This record gives sequence, structure tokens and C-alpha cells, in this order.
Amino acid sequence: MKQELYHGKIKQYNPEKGFGFIASNGEDIFFHISDYPAAEGEPKRNEKVKFSVVENQGKYKAIKIERVDPNPAKTKKNKIMDHNKSITNELLSNLRR
Repeated sequence: MKQELYHGKIKQYNPEKGFGFIASNGEDIFFHISDYPAAEGEPKRNEKVKFSVVENQGKYKAIKIERVDPNPAKTKKNKIMDHNKSITNELLSNLRR
């Protein structure tokens, strides 16, 4: 069974203690750094995230946290431009041979 994904923003994070809170639908959801994608660095305030929730001793905890691209249109445009540039470079290098 697939868990429901929620969306929110990092409200606060304490790097010394390794936990913080995500604001979502008017509630603050606890999260631990071990549930955050380590390869992408530490959480930043107001960063958009999506996550699943589990109940932990009567309180909610965010798990499987993922960053949400703040500007997907710009990211897509940059990927297309990089791809086009690589194609152009390949074609030009073939012409020079």
C-alpha cells in the first residue's frame, strides 16, 4: 500500500540536535535529519519538501523527505539548453574532422 505524500516547507531546523519541523496545512510536523536526503545538504528554512507521515507515540513524524524543485520550469529550460549545447558541440566537432 502506497503512503500518502504531503507537501510543506521547512519551518526550523537545529543542526546541533539533528531535528526540525515542517509546516504543512497549519501543523508543525517533526522530522529527524536521518529522514532527510543527506546527499543534498542540510535543510534550509522555507525550503519546499514532500514527505510521508507516520505516527510516533501519538505524535506525527515526517519520513522519506524529498526536496521539491522551487522552479521546475527554469530547471527544465536549463536541461534543454545544456542538451542542445552538447548536440551542437558534437555536430561541430564532426564537421571539423
